[in-house]
Amino acid sequence: MTTQAPRYSPTAVTISDVINYLEQNVQFQNQHSVATSGVVVGDIGSIVTGILIALDITEPLLDEAVENRCNFIIVNQSFLSQPLTEITPESYAGGCIIKAIKYKLTIYIFSTNLDHLGQGASHRIADFLELHETYPIIPQKESMYRLTTFLVPHAAKHLIQSLCQVGAVLATEQLTTVAVNGHSTIGLEALSYFPVKSGLEFLQESQLTFMVPMFCKERIMQTLLHVHPYEKVTYYLEKVEVIVNNRGSGLLGSLPIELPDKYFLKYIKTKLNLSYLQHTNYFDRPIKTVAVYGGSGSGLLQKVLDKKIDAFITTGLQYEQFLEANGKTLLVDIGHRATRLGLKKLILALLSKEFNNIVILRCKTITNPIHHIND
Repeated sequence: MTTQAPRYSPTAVTISDVINYLEQNVQFQNQHSVATSGVVVGDIGSIVTGILIALDITEPLLDEAVENRCNFIIVNQSFLSQPLTEITPESYAGGCIIKAIKYKLTIYIFSTNLDHLGQGASHRIADFLELHETYPIIPQKESMYRLTTFLVPHAAKHLIQSLCQVGAVLATEQLTTVAVNGHSTIGLEALSYFPVKSGLEFLQESQLTFMVPMFCKERIMQTLLHVHPYEKVTYYLEKVEVIVNNRGSGLLGSLPIELPDKYFLKYIKTKLNLSYLQHTNYFDRPIKTVAVYGGSGSGLLQKVLDKKIDAFITTGLQYEQFLEANGKTLLVDIGHRATRLGLKKLILALLSKEFNNIVILRCKTITNPIHHIND
């Protein structure tokens, strides 16, 4: 059995290395929550002795980090709801900050559900509900360049291989017909490959279209000009936005079978093991299409309403939004905790791919402060 070699030496990994890796893989600008990500306390230049992953910060959680020699704590929920005017041990945030500083702990808020990686909290909820034919509520878009060039067909293979080796992705390859005047002195370099007689002749060229990532542009263009067989290279380069691998925020899908609204709510509670949920009034149509967002979905509600989805499962909704959705969709708030289903495990898996020689733990401390009385 072989294991992947770590990119970083375990004695050389700093907290900033881990943060940079996370932020390179997760595009926070695509998130729809008001929460922000970032370091709230600590020294990012410190060497990592261990990482503890949690959903919330509490003083008992900090004790767990100290006990396990984890000096870097990654949490999903910020504990600073407003700017602090004082830091005292009597307040919740103050007590956490003082203890973190005392034990030289760094706290990093990672407010994302990893949906755009194709393995977020929304995906886990959709899996539990057995939704199929899923696609994002808001697809992830990425700015790229579309590069189109032309050359003689027999040289196309070499150019394709050369550009793909430096990061380009071949989108299309097709033959085009070019009309050439045999008397023209401004003709194509292709004439050296296909000599023509006087008069109008028709030649074939390969038209290649590549998608070029932003960070590879210069390298790809240099390779194109170096490898292309023509002395004067004809190409077109335009900036475009593309949808990336059916990824994005939230998920839309269909239930295995239609369910009456009351049975659908019981289905959610059973599948997600919930003690409670909140919802809009019942309405007289069965539930088939379902939208899920594993986070505060208030910013996505209008998208769901526009798509006329039967039900929307999320949390963080305002009272006015229940009024807005009433009669248009079955709006279901399953609570903050439930929408972060499996998030600690997802973050651990993401980090373990790159830092497999560092101790990375999921917290055992129960941090949820909300409890409910069940009948």
